[in-house]
Amino acid sequence: MSDRLGNTTGGYSFRFFSPEQIDRILRAGMRRGRTGSHGAIERILKHEPGLTRAELWRRIRRLKQTSIGKPYQRTAWTPEDDQILRKGYEEGWNGKRAAVRELLRRHPSWQPHSIWGRAAKLGLVRKTIRKDRLRSRQPWSDDDDRILLTMAGYKTAKFIAKVLHRTEGAVRYRLAVLGKSSRVHLEGYARRTLAQQLHLGSRTIQRLIVQGLLEVRDPRITRESLEHACKTGRLTASLHDQLPDAKESAAISREEGPAVTPSTNSMPVALGGHSKPPRSCRAKRIWADEARLLNVDASVIEQLIFRGVLKLYDPRVTEKSLTRFCTRYGALIKSDFLDAETRNWLAGSMDLVPGAGKVVAQGMEAFRKHALVVRTCEHCGRAIRGNVFFRHKKGCLQRSHRNAVGSQR
Repeated sequence: MSDRLGNTTGGYSFRFFSPEQIDRILRAGMRRGRTGSHGAIERILKHEPGLTRAELWRRIRRLKQTSIGKPYQRTAWTPEDDQILRKGYEEGWNGKRAAVRELLRRHPSWQPHSIWGRAAKLGLVRKTIRKDRLRSRQPWSDDDDRILLTMAGYKTAKFIAKVLHRTEGAVRYRLAVLGKSSRVHLEGYARRTLAQQLHLGSRTIQRLIVQGLLEVRDPRITRESLEHACKTGRLTASLHDQLPDAKESAAISREEGPAVTPSTNSMPVALGGHSKPPRSCRAKRIWADEARLLNVDASVIEQLIFRGVLKLYDPRVTEKSLTRFCTRYGALIKSDFLDAETRNWLAGSMDLVPGAGKVVAQGMEAFRKHALVVRTCEHCGRAIRGNVFFRHKKGCLQRSHRNAVGSQR
């Protein structure tokens, strides 16, 4: 192509364009990308049918090569050049830069990439190939999908990515392709969800956990909450308002007679009928050990946990504990407050015994009298059971909207 473009008296004579004009057309097309190159070639072939597309494409590549820089030249390495390169790579990053600059000064026609390639050929470049990078570029096999689906829902995406040597984003994307979620479904029931389903207060659920009637997955106290309680002085300060209630609750829990009227911060757990007193659960043993290390009474730790000052690692209630609770203290759950679906679930799956633990239920009546009253919000017309009505009334959206409209007027 270059010979034919450069020699118009040879085997081909140009009819419309000159070689210089063809080069200008091709350069203008190159600036517009591949679409522009195609347009330039079609324009030239329309007036110069004796040329071929292959010749014009070769000419475009030649023009690109001259515009980028000098064509590739093979470098001839001497033992002295290799010695400079080896010495520079032995001295670290600064030595590498100094060696490359020295070689470019000695050989102005050389390119930096040729020096880097020589270093790789001599074994001076130590590449740390990560296994997860190689795996992330490979397609997903049937074994990978099997492991992924087995762990999905039970292990986090970060853990699965570490096992499969892939990125966390790749694991989440593959789960989405397979129609699965990367969310981890933890065993047990959250306290808030359980309170809504059983129609109990959140403080009541917390009280049952502290008294050992409900067990959680991990009852250990978090270091952060313990350090915060010590810094703020809530652990070492005078707890005379909490200790009498805590001691009263602990004393009542050891009795097997009728329950007494409960205090505001404790719940009697006296058992009646054929039920047996609860054995020392794992949570109470852990809290007692923590109290001995802090040189305080165990009831102080329990009261701080009940008040939310001390946090637990995993406060989700286990399914086994909920089943045992429904069997032994079913009277604490008011079936009249529950919907049909929840009643069927408790009777069929949780082995609910409505008459079990009546003595404990009598001690809870003082806390649950408010639940018998149903009030209607005058702003939104919603019927609300219990004392939660007053909290709703303060933050009712309809009331806020009316107040805002009235202030604008």
